[in-house]
Amino acid sequence: MDFLKPDVQDHLMKEHFEFRKLMEEHKAADERLHYLQNKIRLTAKESIEEVELKKAKLRAKERIYRIVEEHSKGRNQ
Repeated sequence: MDFLKPDVQDHLMKEHFEFRKLMEEHKAADERLHYLQNKIRLTAKESIEEVELKKAKLRAKERIYRIVEEHSKGRNQ
């Protein structure tokens, strides 16, 4: 994720359970989505899964962004 600085990401991965969980969920969804997108044809069930994976990735990314924002505000005070 382009908004994540490596030092902030490392710190949050070690210290923030929710952040770590969200990063893992985002990565798993991304890997499954990549697999589905490389298939020639998707079943109806896989097409629905693809949409759900995209939504899950977006929800995780939005929450990750908010956590990073909160962390940054806390460091600047």
